[in-house]
Amino acid sequence: MGKGISIVFVVTAFLLLNSCGFQPMYKFADGDLGVRNYTFKIVNQVSREIQDEVSKSVYSKDNPPYEVLLNVQEEQTPLIINTNGTVAKYRIEVSIKFEIIQTDNGSMISSGISRGFAQYDVGESEFNNEDIKKRMTQNATKNALQIMTSKVESSIAESNAD
Repeated sequence: MGKGISIVFVVTAFLLLNSCGFQPMYKFADGDLGVRNYTFKIVNQVSREIQDEVSKSVYSKDNPPYEVLLNVQEEQTPLIINTNGTVAKYRIEVSIKFEIIQTDNGSMISSGISRGFAQYDVGESEFNNEDIKKRMTQNATKNALQIMTSKVESSIAESNAD
């Protein structure tokens, strides 16, 4: 009796889940997923950590239809200042101003800005402080790139829908 009920339950659950009506929102032609059909290009001088994070986000593709021009700014602000004038905590802000350019005709599709933040405590060792600063710069850049990538892909999808 217990085995028959479990079989009925499994079959019913399968039918309910199988016919729930899920359909993908987007379909891409010719097997291409349509994502990452752009490249990044940094137009100003930035630190090595920022260059490394941006290069991790780039997927090489021959003749991408879009190029994203990045103007990256890094700012370090003291958050906690001790009574003797030394800084105990810093905040790093990475701002990315971007423009999406259509490569075939050079027209600008969209532009925007994204920001990433990180903060770190200052230790006693200058070596450790520099290492932590580099890692926090990478984290702030990664956060800004994630937001920017979402905006870029949304803008490209919107321009393709027109």
